[in-house]
Amino acid sequence: MPDFIEATARAIKIDYLQDTLFGVNALTCECMTQVARIACRWELRLTPPWPSQIKDAHTIAFEWEGVACHGLIKDVQPLPAGELLLAIEIQP
Repeated sequence: MPDFIEATARAIKIDYLQDTLFGVNALTCECMTQVARIACRWELRLTPPWPSQIKDAHTIAFEWEGVACHGLIKDVQPLPAGELLLAIEIQP
């Protein structure tokens, strides 16, 4: 799949897993998101409001243009405008 960047934020449903002392929580949210595919990773830029638990997630899944995408969250960066940038390592 070639590299691309989606300039316009769109609402997408995001499923993610978060570890707790009592096990794994499976959570879902819908966020306005810009998506970029760069080499072998995805970058999601979530515009506020986004759920605070997503900062502590380790696995993420979403659908983009009819394709199911999932991977491991490798980096989370809060941005000055209140956005959240997620770097995701693609998993087969």
